[in-house]
Amino acid sequence: MKKKILAILAAMTMAAVTVAGCGGSNGSTTTAAPAATAAVAATTAAPAATAAAAATTAAPATTAAAATTKAAAATTAAAASSDGIVADNEADTPVPATIGSTKIDKAKGAGYHVGVCVLSLDNEFWKQETEGAKLAAAQYGAECDVLTCDSDANKQLQGIKDYIAKYGDKAVFVVDPCTTANTSNIAEICEESGNYCSIMFHRADGLFPKDFPHFVVSGKMNDYVNGQKTAKALFDSIGGKGKICEIQGLLGDDSSLNRHNAFNAMLKTYPGIEVQDSQSASWNQAPAMTLTENWIVKYPDLAAIYSSNDSMALGALEALKAKGLNGKVKLVGDDGAEAAMQAVISGDIVETIAGDGYLAGGYGAAFALQAAEGYLDVASVPGGRLFFSKVTFVTKDNAQNVIDKFIKTRDPGYDYTNLAFAVDKFQLVTDK
Repeated sequence: MKKKILAILAAMTMAAVTVAGCGGSNGSTTTAAPAATAAVAATTAAPAATAAAAATTAAPATTAAAATTKAAAATTAAAASSDGIVADNEADTPVPATIGSTKIDKAKGAGYHVGVCVLSLDNEFWKQETEGAKLAAAQYGAECDVLTCDSDANKQLQGIKDYIAKYGDKAVFVVDPCTTANTSNIAEICEESGNYCSIMFHRADGLFPKDFPHFVVSGKMNDYVNGQKTAKALFDSIGGKGKICEIQGLLGDDSSLNRHNAFNAMLKTYPGIEVQDSQSASWNQAPAMTLTENWIVKYPDLAAIYSSNDSMALGALEALKAKGLNGKVKLVGDDGAEAAMQAVISGDIVETIAGDGYLAGGYGAAFALQAAEGYLDVASVPGGRLFFSKVTFVTKDNAQNVIDKFIKTRDPGYDYTNLAFAVDKFQLVTDK
């Protein structure tokens, strides 16, 4: 299975990578995704944003898709919960003690180097991932470097190769991949060189850690379940009935598809909700603002907008504010950008989700370090080494606490030696 990907690698042109040391600046925490063309002060893109150059005009609406994972196994939470949430992509596998707290010898970690790979440092969530990896590396006595690729898939792959060439078997990786397709290439490169890696948020169809001994874990947010919960909060905020529109993320992106499917799944339990339009803004603020400007003219009785990430939600909010409709047309987002959480506090956004880059980057690095240093038997991680990471649903009641924890302190105080903390549920997959 692994060798069939080699042809893809051979066809790729490689470029240099930017390497910034761990002592680098944190930078601004309210910057938009690099592809955004917004003229307004921007926010984070989804951690799942993978386009090298996202469109600045909205794409045509997609048809409603079926829920992403159809599970028949007896270990699933197949039935809908009392609030209508369907979690048929989660396994009931318990988190084993073998990935619990581990006593770490920092001297053993000396000489190891963590390469934390993100698209850029222009986005709040990616910055959190890099900071989390740095914090984890420090707990293990290892060094850490930030590898950025400016949303260029080839550059990301070349950066990993260059890092391996520099540090040999002492290099480990936590990667937020530039594209879903790039995950196969990353796994293949690390396997052939014998370097351990964790890949977060994306996984190509047919790619499984169990087929690659050095692919330690695939961790991602449960966009399908989380998206249903966000949709429910939005629908409830308008009394379960009314006209709404949906702003989708990048078409073809797995996180975008899962959040769209979650929206459609929750619609089935709210017959009073009427969807007027569903368009893509490719994770970006400016096209989301344009979409909303058009919608509030075309649909003057619009009650709510479901946005698949915070950047797009904030673009929609700009358009609503310009017409005095903020707080009247209800709005939700996803990712936990500071500006979005402030909007939750002010009542302009109903709810968002803090995906927690500190957890993803830090524990992704910790899994790879424990495997490399011999603390973790990779084969002992259950669920095919596929897990859903923990998130925080941000409402008016807890928004300020979340901002204080993740934005102001820049250190949530995690014990990165306890790998089990990162795991919410193990994934149940059927495309094996």
